Amino acid sequence: MAAGVVKATRVPGVPRIHLVSNLPGVNALGDHLRAAGLGPTSARSADALLVLIDRPLDHVEQELLDRARQSVPVLLAGPTVRALPAESPLVDASGLIPGRTTPPYELRLQAGPQGGAIMARSGDFRPRESWVIPEKVADDVERLLLIRHEMSEYPVCTWRPETGLGMFTLGTGAGVLGDPAYHRLVGRWLRHCLGVHDAPPVGVGLLGTPDTTAAHHAGLDATEGLELTALCDGGPGRASAHSAGRLPHRVEDPDDLVNNPELGVVVVATPTHTHLEWAGRALEAGKHVVVQAPLCLTTPDADQLAKLAAERNLLLAVYPQGRADPGYRALHAAVGRGAIGEPLRLALHRGNLRRPAGTWRDDERISGGQLYDRGAAGVDQVLALVDEPVEWVSASELKRVWHHVSNADHSQLLLGFANGAQAQITVSDLTVAVRPCIEVLGSVGTLILDDAPAAANPELMGDEPVVLGRHAGRRAAQDDDADGPASLLLATYDGVRTRLPLPAPGLGLGGAAAFYHDLADCLVSGWPLVGYGIEAARPVVAVLEAAVRSAASGGAQVVPL
Repeated sequence: MAAGVVKATRVPGVPRIHLVSNLPGVNALGDHLRAAGLGPTSARSADALLVLIDRPLDHVEQELLDRARQSVPVLLAGPTVRALPAESPLVDASGLIPGRTTPPYELRLQAGPQGGAIMARSGDFRPRESWVIPEKVADDVERLLLIRHEMSEYPVCTWRPETGLGMFTLGTGAGVLGDPAYHRLVGRWLRHCLGVHDAPPVGVGLLGTPDTTAAHHAGLDATEGLELTALCDGGPGRASAHSAGRLPHRVEDPDDLVNNPELGVVVVATPTHTHLEWAGRALEAGKHVVVQAPLCLTTPDADQLAKLAAERNLLLAVYPQGRADPGYRALHAAVGRGAIGEPLRLALHRGNLRRPAGTWRDDERISGGQLYDRGAAGVDQVLALVDEPVEWVSASELKRVWHHVSNADHSQLLLGFANGAQAQITVSDLTVAVRPCIEVLGSVGTLILDDAPAAANPELMGDEPVVLGRHAGRRAAQDDDADGPASLLLATYDGVRTRLPLPAPGLGLGGAAAFYHDLADCLVSGWPLVGYGIEAARPVVAVLEAAVRSAASGGAQVVPL
């Protein structure tokens, strides 16, 4: 299918639904469906009814059947099927006769004959839950999602157009019911039953340099619904082919790329000081825009881009390096569930002893400086861990060793939050001793994220240390988030130490792929793109901008704008 152009208006949302539930954890599902334009509304005016309930429906059953006969889809999810008596007319109308229930275990879902769109961009979602093995499934039931069990395939998500009834037997436990991946499956199930289809694939143009575009290229290549159509990175020769065999068109002039009528999205991965120019030109050309973090160098520039996007009803998103790191995700989840209580002190360290390569990233005028180039991801991570306003910023820099570049050799950034919490972010090309990647001290415990076998003590080649990390020349199609830290330690103040599990290497989606899957869900399926917009990007720019002013004034505390 050829790539389409997404115009200024978003993909139309599906009709509104009415959610019926008595489950305590259903609010998160309702919030996600509401954000996607799926409700709420009253039962009388609803275009679909979604039922998650753990007790018999009794007199409500006939009302639901009557609505289904009026061409209003009735979808029974979670524990609802288990709560229905065997003689329920809803069971008969669904065409699925439930059998025994399995014990909880890790499930692997796969798309059924009619469920390809439902499983699109679902990653490696493996819920741990019990499920109902059907005894019989009518021939006219659409088998949307399947589980392979004892050498056979059984449906766990169905739709029967003849009667207007659907079943989804997952979502009984709080863990699955609160999982955004489950929310999206439910949303897509609703869309399928309402006859709402995804928009065509969106054409994407990628603008940057060979070292910055590689990860984006790989992430786009791995994303159904986005097609890399044009590439402008100043590289020689032809662009590399997609896995499907399609070659993006090589463009020499960036103006030609942003004005290409075949594109719906432009990805700006140019040197940081040009983000304002090229993101602005792309927005003025009517394109949705993705900018590699940081968004820009100043808050007025961020506000200007936000205004351009809002006036044209266009998407402005920022790809933040570091969020998809598996170690950080595990740490963030542990903080979120209260494992250490309230975060009080945070320390992040980036870097090791190395001689900078001398690329544009090491030029303060182009990159914005060491903190902008290599500290932005850390600022983004800290702001996601402490849900409080930043009251002041203080920064200092050292410049004593690497005189062939203009960036600082060693930078330190301090943040003070409204609740008294503080964070320290260190970026260095001088440190030798191994330091934790992230340490978070809380009111009841501490989390320590140790980096993978560190390059903190580089081997020597001749008289110079090996140039490691992002400054070691061009990295092949590789993501900054791809190599996750190796160890996450939880130490509570009662003396208990626990090594928390991290995702296995290669499990799930890497940083760029995860971001572009979310972007495709937004542009193709109408799902909200949460956490990547100006509301998340501007505070990062404000902190970095304040850090520059603080460092210039000898480390004075500066209030971010």
